[in-house]
Amino acid sequence: MNIQNLCKVAPCLAGLLLVSQANAAELTMPQDGWASWQIEAVEGAPAQCCWNASCRLDDDRGNFGSRDNATTDAVRVYARMAGGKVERLRAFSATCPVEAATPIRDLGNVATDDSTRWLMKLTRREANLGQDFDHHLLAALAMHRGDLAQNELTSIARGDGSSETRKNAVFWLAHLRGVAGAEVATSVMFDDEDSELRKHAAFAITQSKSPRVTQDLIRLGNTDKDGDVRAQAWFWLAHTGAPGSEDAISAALRKDGDEHVREHAIFALSQLPDERATRALIAAAEDRTLSSEQRKRAVFWLAQSESKGAQTYLEKVLALKH
Repeated sequence: MNIQNLCKVAPCLAGLLLVSQANAAELTMPQDGWASWQIEAVEGAPAQCCWNASCRLDDDRGNFGSRDNATTDAVRVYARMAGGKVERLRAFSATCPVEAATPIRDLGNVATDDSTRWLMKLTRREANLGQDFDHHLLAALAMHRGDLAQNELTSIARGDGSSETRKNAVFWLAHLRGVAGAEVATSVMFDDEDSELRKHAAFAITQSKSPRVTQDLIRLGNTDKDGDVRAQAWFWLAHTGAPGSEDAISAALRKDGDEHVREHAIFALSQLPDERATRALIAAAEDRTLSSEQRKRAVFWLAQSESKGAQTYLEKVLALKH
């Protein structure tokens, strides 16, 4: 076939492709009640299940997560329908036992991209069932293997939707999508105009597999234009417990021009692991280049500590005052 004839056929082929994709996204759902189906999980997906004996799909109570860093290669998606519309959504490891008030219609194994397209339709609808629904929707999407789910979450994270929806996308990208997802979260952390998104991304990358978490948080704490974002960077850096965190935070305590950031830097020192927090706070309390208020703040956080080193230091200070 020559190029001219191919160009005549191409629009038809494109049309057939669109129809195929649209049909693929149409799962055969019941009008009412629960339906479930199984898909391939993203690589390294945690084996999500409830902490009690089984997950009660109709119950908002109860926490879920994975034990002992267990992973799964298969996920089951659960959707509750009412009048032909989705009103509740959950996704758990395929081996996770569940309970429901009504029978669950099993759709069997569904092509992962077909399931992804079905979820994508929900992310783009005008009607919104609230932040809890969006949270579970994006979590389910993040558990799907493949570029289709990755690209959709990236589009949401970098898009112009609601701040809360974008935060959810950033978190699940960082938490479930490996290094590629962490890179998206990091780009939001440095480049987004919304300071709330940048702060949230700073937390999200601490839940990720990024090999650059420490360096990126230090860079954020030193360079972000917003004091609240810089303060959050130091807080989350301390929580990572990365070697050298106290040095970076202590440097910010001395050089950042924002009093609010300096105050939060002292608090961040108190969040370091165990005796490292005690040593860092004692160093701040003894540092006469800091203001009197800053040194008092370091002593305050030492007083909140249960470490033996902190109590010994405070007893020594009290003894000197007498």
